Amino acid sequence: MANRLLIGTDEAGYGPNLGPLVVVATAWSLPEELNPNELWQSLAGVLTNQYRSDDRRLYVADSKAVYSAGDGLESLEVPVLAFLQSLGGGHGRIDALAASVCADDFQMRFLAEPWNQGELQPLPIDSCRDHVTEWTEQLRLAMSQSAVTLVGVRARILFPSEFNALVAETDSKGSVLSTATLQLVRGLCDQFPGLPTSVFCDKHGGRNRYDEVIATQFDDRFVFRLEESRERSRYRMDNLEFCFRTKAESLLPVALASMTAKYFREVLMRQFNRWWQLQVPDLKPTQGYPVDAKRFRSEISEAVDRLGIPEECLWRTR
Repeated sequence: MANRLLIGTDEAGYGPNLGPLVVVATAWSLPEELNPNELWQSLAGVLTNQYRSDDRRLYVADSKAVYSAGDGLESLEVPVLAFLQSLGGGHGRIDALAASVCADDFQMRFLAEPWNQGELQPLPIDSCRDHVTEWTEQLRLAMSQSAVTLVGVRARILFPSEFNALVAETDSKGSVLSTATLQLVRGLCDQFPGLPTSVFCDKHGGRNRYDEVIATQFDDRFVFRLEESRERSRYRMDNLEFCFRTKAESLLPVALASMTAKYFREVLMRQFNRWWQLQVPDLKPTQGYPVDAKRFRSEISEAVDRLGIPEECLWRTR
């Protein structure tokens, strides 16, 4: 049975002024004739994208549906760690977990953040290792018995200093996101060369045209425009097809990318908040979104000056 590759991408942290932007791509092997919408049915014994309180399967969906700020991390943590562990990754700590799916220089960029230089909390945080391992085995078994398998995960974590430099270089926050996304897609395509490949991404803001950024990341190969509209933009390049669409998280590869990106950012923000609360007693934590980020920035301003933390290391300009 001929196989093809299905890649889904999503991000977490595009809007905040504090903390990193996290972009994730997941790659799946599936039969060439299988519709992307049918992945849920192929793994229906262990996964669902329809939440019910009495359903004991793993709930995988848009991270905004799975997790709300202030909740415990378990709803994100168990599926994300179980899937990553099914690829051979371990629990460890967030730096090791992220480094296993990020570029080689991740550890250096991670340690450049002052709040990442102290003690790191072991993973899992709000679940337990045995629970994650149990689900890892169930996922491995389900994928071995179906024609659908997670084969790769890649991530790009842009901390404020790098994010600011890229925005200054391009004068476009959207271009930074699109470039990071397509770099991950290119990496997965190079990892699994020759396979017919379909790529699904959530729309990047109000952008409708993506052929130029695709070509830039794929050696300026010719990109055929198939459709460009508010709902979706589709392109073809050799044996690759790209679709940027609204509500792409209805597809399993995009939903898992969304949850993985959110989990990485939430753990990193916990580290960020814990460090700042050691510097400023009684400081209320932040998610980094604009209004509360201004409050947080004001309350830590004296500590920022005292510690000599550069503005570009802390505050995202857009």
